Amino acid sequence: MYDIWNSLCALAVLEGKIEISKNIDNKPEESGIFRRSVGKIRGQIRDYRSGIYKSTMGIHLVEFTDHYELHVDSYDPQKYPVRHLIIDSPDTLIKTGMLLKTIKKIK
Repeated sequence: MYDIWNSLCALAVLEGKIEISKNIDNKPEESGIFRRSVGKIRGQIRDYRSGIYKSTMGIHLVEFTDHYELHVDSYDPQKYPVRHLIIDSPDTLIKTGMLLKTIKKIK
């Protein structure tokens, strides 16, 4: 069966980031491509991720109430968590370090 999500992932690889209307028939969780995940808090409902075969890159799908955003990470966080934090999400790495430092001071 043809799944629109395969084509949308390919488009995101070419474009870097795309916005998708929620009026498409197939839901991401039904595609078999994505797994539930987490991401930066940006008012989304949920996050999904998928790896790209024989690549360091990963696909990140963010679901909002009225649309999806699909973008490509340089490093798939499941395969390369540290590289993903350093390259794709350095602000998360910094915030985590600050949180750990604060926790250490409290003890």
